[in-house]
Amino acid sequence: MGQIHLKQTFNHPADQVWKWLKDYENIHRIHPMIGKSYLEGEQSCGVGALRVCEMKMGGFLIKERVTDWQENQSYTVDIYETTMPMMKRSLVTLGVRATGAETSEVYIDIEYTTTFGIFGKIMDVLFMNAMMTMMMKRMFRKLDEFLSNSQQESLGAHG
Repeated sequence: MGQIHLKQTFNHPADQVWKWLKDYENIHRIHPMIGKSYLEGEQSCGVGALRVCEMKMGGFLIKERVTDWQENQSYTVDIYETTMPMMKRSLVTLGVRATGAETSEVYIDIEYTTTFGIFGKIMDVLFMNAMMTMMMKRMFRKLDEFLSNSQQESLGAHG
């Protein structure tokens, strides 16, 4: 089983970060490889919410189900179905912790299983883990950009 554990400090309060993270339907706004994401069913967040993500390249689909939801902190999704090659199943936890009044730490923990037995494990070591880690770092950068732009727009509207 492959694993990725990343965290990054943000110069934004945890409650502002959570507003972006909890927008479950719109992960495509911060994830660099997802072109479109949408809900399946009526539930927009919380345990049981379902999301479909359409990848920008290859037309691959990912279906996710929320298995844990800690309001204002984190959520975990089970990627239970995917058309992506090499990926069998994944559990992803995305969350935020306050580190100060105006700072927070965003983290992502991913556990995944590859297909193709030993070949899949070798491909994971050779490139998959590094590629997925790079994508998650890009997602953190994009989230920080959105938060910074939101903060500037808010200051501009009131200043």
